[in-house]
Amino acid sequence: MKIKKLKVINLKSRGRVIKFLNIKNLEFKKFREIYFSETPSNVFKGWKYHKNRNQILTIVKGSAVFFFKKDKESKKKKIKISYPKKIYKIFIPKKTYYAFKCTSKSSAIIVNMIDEIVK
Repeated sequence: MKIKKLKVINLKSRGRVIKFLNIKNLEFKKFREIYFSETPSNVFKGWKYHKNRNQILTIVKGSAVFFFKKDKESKKKKIKISYPKKIYKIFIPKKTYYAFKCTSKSSAIIVNMIDEIVK
């Protein structure tokens, strides 16, 4: 797992631009799908495990705590990300267990970019 703070460009009264990805910093070679997960407040989703799928996550609304384990017995690591204060992207390599919990008062929206197509 890799965590990287995202670059935020403040355009003053016109809002902000948040750079998520470019071809130079993409953690995997093939891109196949992007989807959004909306999670209600205080809801836990996981544990998830993908044998062949690499993922890059970020958050565009609310806040969530993400948990990671290399295997079922290992100690979990965690990171909290939130929009707009703690905006990070998280690279989750295949064969990594992960889960997340929405910690904001309203729902959270998580962006998930993956290197395979989900059927």
